[in-house]
Amino acid sequence: MSHRTASWNATKGNARQELAEIPTPSKSDYTAVDQESQWQNPFVTVETAMIQLRIYLPDENSSAVDRGGMTRLSAARKHTLNIRLADLPRALTALPDGAWPYGRVVAINTQLAPPQDQMQLHKNLGITIAALQDMGIAVDDWTGRGQTR
Repeated sequence: MSHRTASWNATKGNARQELAEIPTPSKSDYTAVDQESQWQNPFVTVETAMIQLRIYLPDENSSAVDRGGMTRLSAARKHTLNIRLADLPRALTALPDGAWPYGRVVAINTQLAPPQDQMQLHKNLGITIAALQDMGIAVDDWTGRGQTR
């Protein structure tokens, strides 16, 4: 095993231990979500050269007053990060617990790509799904639901 592979496996193992504190997901909590804009857990979009990670930070205001309204827009809590696959475990473990309202599950999709990049995109998708599963994260596959915009 190469040093790089050993380091990658160690990184995923460490992430698995840290992410174990997040509850396992209940399918009933997230299977009804059918639009990307409604998904509140981390959303991974696999591209040919990188991974896009979209997260919503938790709403720290516990009051129900104006939740989702003009003064508490969910878009203000949305963050999109462009990362390398090697940085995915560290990025996911750095998220606050409140960024996982459905439990330890992420949605995954692929970016539109020209035909010559489809093979690389499919390979990256497989590697990303395997890495997520190695970290103990359930994957909700959105690749058949249309492409992200």
